[in-house]
Amino acid sequence: MTKTDVIYAYLFEKPGGPEENFAAENICRLPAFRRERCLKYRNEADKRACIIAYLMLEKGLAERFGAAGPVSFIYNENGKPYLREYPDIFFSLSHSEGRVVCALADFEIGADIESIRPFDMETAGLVCGRGELKRLARSRDPERLFCRFWTEKESRAKAKGLGASLKQNTGEGRFLYIYAADYIVTICHGKSGATILCPEQCNTF
Repeated sequence: MTKTDVIYAYLFEKPGGPEENFAAENICRLPAFRRERCLKYRNEADKRACIIAYLMLEKGLAERFGAAGPVSFIYNENGKPYLREYPDIFFSLSHSEGRVVCALADFEIGADIESIRPFDMETAGLVCGRGELKRLARSRDPERLFCRFWTEKESRAKAKGLGASLKQNTGEGRFLYIYAADYIVTICHGKSGATILCPEQCNTF
């Protein structure tokens, strides 16, 4: 496989997710291990996101790497998933309020998607470092900045395969962003010169 510096990001952007019966009608499209994980969710929105994330992963693997599904996951000691069948392809999945992102690359990555929502400085003090708190206090759009900080921390933890060190400032990571009016996608990576390519928005399956 030829190495590249491209991160492929597939997005499902419908707020609230697809129709209510989506999970019941589509869970059969998942392999057994993913179906088992999906059924553990009590919330229907989480079940739908679990299904969509896997279907986007299969779509991205086929379109960008010529890798045929279905695939299975293996996990490191901290729970970071890898593809058993394709150890040289890396991926990261995330969802928030019905929106889902699947990122793929041929190097380690971590992706996080979060909706922009109100917060208070007391909450920020629990998760942000001193430098980040100063920037929030000066910001003209603190909700968006807080969301960016949060996704940086989460995506960095996913990329490293570690627990999130929320109190740490995130300046040492390399990040790429997809900005929307009411959400942010952040992808952490370790590849100099990396870029994001969004092949398409996957709003139907």
